[in-house]
Amino acid sequence: MKHIICLLILFLCCTGLQAQDRVVEQPAFEVRNTNTLEFQKIILNDTATIMYVDAYYQPKYWIKIVDETTLEANGKSYRIKAGDGITLNEEFWMPESGTASFRLIFPPLQKDTKTIDFIEGNDKGAFKIWGIRLDGKTPTVNFPNVKKPEKELILEKPELKSGIATLNGKFIGYKPGMDEELPIWVFNILTAGAEQNTINVKPDGSFKLEIPLLHISSVVLSGNTVVHTRFYMKPGETTSIEINMPEICRTQSKIQSSKPSLGNKFYFTGALADLNNDLANNPVEEPSFSIRSQEEYDQMMKDISTMTVDQYKTYWTEKYLKAVDQLNQLTGISDAHRQLIAMKLKHELTEQLLGYRAIEYAYRQTNKIPKDSVLVNYVKPIATQDYFNFLPELLSNDPYFIYNGNAAYLLRGLQFTNFTGKDIKLEKDEKYPDNTADIARIMGTDKGFLFDMLAAQRLAASISEFRPLDEQELAKVNALNPALKEELIKMNDKLKLTIEENKKKSGYTVNRVNIADIPSEELFNAITTPYRGKVVFVDFWATWCGPCRMAMKETEPVKKEYEGKDVVFLYLAAENSPKGTWEQMIPDIKGEHYRVTAEQWEYWGKKFGIQGVPSYMVVAKDGTPVHFQVGFMGVDKMKEMIDKELAK
Repeated sequence: MKHIICLLILFLCCTGLQAQDRVVEQPAFEVRNTNTLEFQKIILNDTATIMYVDAYYQPKYWIKIVDETTLEANGKSYRIKAGDGITLNEEFWMPESGTASFRLIFPPLQKDTKTIDFIEGNDKGAFKIWGIRLDGKTPTVNFPNVKKPEKELILEKPELKSGIATLNGKFIGYKPGMDEELPIWVFNILTAGAEQNTINVKPDGSFKLEIPLLHISSVVLSGNTVVHTRFYMKPGETTSIEINMPEICRTQSKIQSSKPSLGNKFYFTGALADLNNDLANNPVEEPSFSIRSQEEYDQMMKDISTMTVDQYKTYWTEKYLKAVDQLNQLTGISDAHRQLIAMKLKHELTEQLLGYRAIEYAYRQTNKIPKDSVLVNYVKPIATQDYFNFLPELLSNDPYFIYNGNAAYLLRGLQFTNFTGKDIKLEKDEKYPDNTADIARIMGTDKGFLFDMLAAQRLAASISEFRPLDEQELAKVNALNPALKEELIKMNDKLKLTIEENKKKSGYTVNRVNIADIPSEELFNAITTPYRGKVVFVDFWATWCGPCRMAMKETEPVKKEYEGKDVVFLYLAAENSPKGTWEQMIPDIKGEHYRVTAEQWEYWGKKFGIQGVPSYMVVAKDGTPVHFQVGFMGVDKMKEMIDKELAK
């Protein structure tokens, strides 16, 4: 078959040389859903349409061009005939460079064809590029110009006030076949998590979404391969956004990025419009000292592995001061933007300094010492109280704190920091002690926005762990800011309703096998034995794992497809998932459930290579594990693996 294809390509190329070729170099395009494929040139003649493709993708990962790929033009479909340098329907593995080149051969087009659409199948994730120009022209876009604010842009002081924020939007250049659903993430300062909302895009590219907010909040629109932007919304008010897809796609193209601009990428109106337009359309390479690559991480771990706590503090403070110097040299940005970057840098430094226990972890990693082994002649790093004198300078005790979306995580980190200067040892299931008094001593006060949010977050944590607030906790709620009180009461009432509804749910089974007295080395086999003759899809997860829950949401429709078939969905968690939380979450996760001890989980970690959650395994009908991986593989790959084992 490959011999025939090679002869076909040779024939097409040779006859193409005899015909009068029309060559379109680096053709412009309107919009696309991928940054993987770039067209260097297209040759058109009476016998074929030949597309010269450069592919950019992660090294040692594969891409695929299916034989259903078509060019759409003039109301007709031209199905691909062959690939040269790539075999259709087969996995093409990217080299170490992450770049590759090949040709795609299609039938000849009508001579008057001016634009074509490249459609690589209809599956989710298929490569699609619309409006490829064959006439040498570039797309035109009717997009509003962003006006410069009349006054100097300053940050509005946030206030706590619950309300519905409305987002109206439109993707300019939207095409049927693009993502119809996209996630919008909102950082919840009470739960210290990113909450996903979904926009449903209409055929004309428009959408509308209502989001309950407690304060001015950082919002991230992200989900497809080309659009990613962060902006701010305000409770009780409307924000409108127009998104210039042709310009976004142009700037992300390795070939088209040097071509003339098609206008601003975003146009905001409504609440906080000036700030959002400034941030979205005047991007700068913001100074940062966060770790951005594996090489930087490895070097950092080596650097800090032999440090004292004070040396560790100096190490990160010097990096911070260099970043501040870079910020001071930045020109062309507003005072508001500069203020946001400065706050972000302060929070970055705070997070690093609070994480001084990384010294011991780095020491173990560098010297390849297992985490459960005893360190001989090693002085455990414990920060003295004076070490934390940086807090008043780096943490503002005012509402501006929440402009940084990561502030929620920083608050959570504060609550689990040991400020005593002594080692704290917790018994099994014992809670970390409330350190508010220690923070107050360092900050010089126990009043202010920071302390309101710390108290609210502690109370919200109980609700997030599916433990309704008791009378003592409700008394603390009543002492908070009215907006915080209202939000926590609402969360608590919703939890109590959920617990009652969970009592009525079915479709899940807990501890089908009594695992209490089964040795760790026999446990997995004991759990899976009842399912012999069936394919078992195993999900290693945790209640506190956001990616776990997101993957479960994606797999729910897939599970319905296998109802009545010989497929079992098995969910395994460890005791670091609080029992109450676990018991209240699993009624919404149809399948078989087990919660094992730390020792049992650790054994599985060593045996199967569980380096994090979520992790997944496919077990064949005879009980043999046939696949394992860390991180979700996507629903398509999930179905492919299950179907493969079902067919045996």
